[in-house]
Formats: sequence, structure tokens, C-alpha cells
Amino acid sequence: MGFTLEAFVADARAAAAAADPLAAVTRLMADTLADPARVAAGAPTPDRDETCLFEDATVSVWHERFQPDVELPPHDHAMPAVLGVYQGRERNRLWHRVDGLARPGGALVLEAGGFHVFGPDDIHSVHAEDGAPSLGLHVYLGPLTTVPRSLFDWETGAAIPLTGANFETLLRPLS
Repeated sequence: MGFTLEAFVADARAAAAAADPLAAVTRLMADTLADPARVAAGAPTPDRDETCLFEDATVSVWHERFQPDVELPPHDHAMPAVLGVYQGRERNRLWHRVDGLARPGGALVLEAGGFHVFGPDDIHSVHAEDGAPSLGLHVYLGPLTTVPRSLFDWETGAAIPLTGANFETLLRPLS
């Protein structure tokens, strides 16, 4: 059977209702991305970089496209998240909180079929590599669009509220 976003959303909703939602969503992502070509064949070509496929009080499911010419600013999710890539390659810069400020802490590269579990306090910035967009599925264990979240200044590491305007201001062009 082929992959559909509708079926993935239904499976993510069921996983979020499990006794151990993080474990269930992680299993779902691992199973789904075991064949990233199947996902790529079944997922529609995105017309936007970020598309919310479903959100309620327990789970948010997003389709993401990251670009190679811009890095999304450091941000948190304020909830556990399982982020996976089915096409392309993305670089996540990991940040750590030190005395309330975000400080660079390492990198994580995800290729097609790869995924990572982020905790509610984890901070990352992200961009696509290899000159092409990366495509992925993200499952957040909560209502992503309604909880207060933070962005972090690239230079100072200071937290600021995640708003559309602040996000656009902190986008970093890559040369």
C-alpha cells in the first residue's frame, strides 16, 4: 500500500493517544521512514515550506520543506517532537541553554530515512544541504501553534518570543 499524508496523520493521532505517546510516535516515524522513497512517491509536492496537516490539544502534524539558501533561527518546540526527513538532507545546529542563553552545541545531519527526537527544552536551527530542499514530517506532542515558544538571537543567545515577525527578522541567509 502506498503512503498518504491522510493515513500518516491518522496514525500520528492514534500514536499520540497511546499509553506512551513519545514511544509510539517514535515507532511510527521509524516505520514510516524505513522506506523514504515510498513516502516521497505518496506525498504531494509541497506548495509551501510549512504546512500544518493536523493539530489538536494532543498532537500537531506538519509537513516541512527546508531550503538550502536560508537557515531557520534557533528555536525550541516547548514539547516533545519527532522530526524526520524523507527526501534530501538537512543540517540541524544544536544549541544548549547556559544561564538562560542559547549557546552553540554541535550538529545533527538528517538524511532521507533519518529522524530525531527532540525534548521540550531542546533548541535547534536548521537548513537544507546539498543545494536542494529537504522534505520531512514532524510530529509534536501538543498544540504547536498555541503554546508560547522562543526564538534565540544568533549572537547573544537571548530568548525572544516566537512570532512571525521575529522569525522573519532572525532568518539567516546562507552564501
